[in-house]
Order: sequence, then C-alpha cells, then structure tokens
Amino acid sequence: MKQILIFCATFVILLLAVVGCMYIFDVLSFDASKTAVLKIGGAIVLLGVCSALITLLMRVNKEQ
Repeated sequence: MKQILIFCATFVILLLAVVGCMYIFDVLSFDASKTAVLKIGGAIVLLGVCSALITLLMRVNKEQ
C-alpha cells in the first residue's frame, strides 16, 4: 500500500512540474492548465485507489 501511495504521489508531482512548465512558457493558459491538472491528477488518483483495492483483494484471497 505504501508503495502505491509513493508511486501515485511521484506521478502527481511530475504532472504538476510538466503542466507548471507549460504554463510558465505560455504553452497552456491558466484555465487549460487547471483543467489538465484536475483531469490527469484525478485519473492518477483513481488508478491508485483501484490498484490498492486489487492489492487488498489479493491479500484476502491468499489468507483463505
């Protein structure tokens, strides 16, 4: 579980860095940057939660 959290946090930090650089260099407007961060960040969080749930299910099956 801790590994999944660290993995997702790393991706969110990289996302913020990339979108932030694109905003600084006027590749994206503020509204487009905010939308991209929300959509991609939400997808990363959703995948992390799903991965954690699958890990929990696999542990339950191993214990039985």
